[in-house]
Amino acid sequence: TVTCTPASGSTFAFTTTTVNCSALDTRGNTANGSFTVTVQDTTPPMLNLPANMTTEATSSSGATATYPASASDLVDGPVSVTCSPASGTMFPVGVTTVNCSATDSRNNTANGSFTVTVTDTTAPVLTLPANMSIEATSPAGAPAIFSATSTDLVDGAVAVICSPASGSTFPVGVTTVNCSATDSHSNTTNGSFTVTVQDTT
Repeated sequence: TVTCTPASGSTFAFTTTTVNCSALDTRGNTANGSFTVTVQDTTPPMLNLPANMTTEATSSSGATATYPASASDLVDGPVSVTCSPASGTMFPVGVTTVNCSATDSRNNTANGSFTVTVTDTTAPVLTLPANMSIEATSPAGAPAIFSATSTDLVDGAVAVICSPASGSTFPVGVTTVNCSATDSHSNTTNGSFTVTVQDTT
């Protein structure tokens, strides 16, 4: 029978421990020997990162993205995670890669990443005049002057195209003016109003 100290199955500390063993036969002859057990931590923490994210732009700067990120280490337990850009940062329109890392107390580092995609799928907001009534000024009708504007969350002021255009001569009767505005990400808003040219003179 061999007797070792510490015994097999013992928990060994983070260091090099010498195990001393001996064996004694029935005639009192003893043999001694030893070996070392070195316990080390070379396993990095396990990162828990979100899947790739997509969010809608809320302004010309993009959108604020908030996300969870955590890490757990076999030895240290929960470990702090550092990400860049950080959660709560304003992300620009497009795809941004977020790089994260976690380091345990023995300088084992885990790295990971995911993407935050900020999209612009919101069309501009049209501001059109109310339906108009004007008096004919000639046999051709009358010129109608009106203002049509558009504002986009990302692009700000966006050009508006109307047909017939402001300043055109409208015939006697009711004409529908169709307007549209398209932002830089090809989101389009359409709207219309009417111009009624009457002859009460």
